[in-house]
Amino acid sequence: MQFTDGTWTFDTEIIDAVAKNQQRDEQEREMMNALARYAYTRYKQIRDQVNPRKCKYMRIDQVKEQLKSPAKRQRVSNLLNITEEEVYYIVDFVKKYLKYVK
Repeated sequence: MQFTDGTWTFDTEIIDAVAKNQQRDEQEREMMNALARYAYTRYKQIRDQVNPRKCKYMRIDQVKEQLKSPAKRQRVSNLLNITEEEVYYIVDFVKKYLKYVK
């Protein structure tokens, strides 16, 4: 699957391969940093769309639980103009690789 953020086009197969490597070259580090910024921004948008209590932040497990509802998945997908696969990939990426998200 591929998705685009401005000038960056992210291919999930390449990202998964690069994320497993401990040693990365400069271009791979740049790509991972760009993806981390994009994924965190999108994750916040997803979290805000599924959160029933806007004044209280949700934990990532709660976000995943809310996304089990087909209506909420469809709503998030439509409002953010991304596919449901992208929604799941972004939430999984954030959970795996962004340690500052709880």
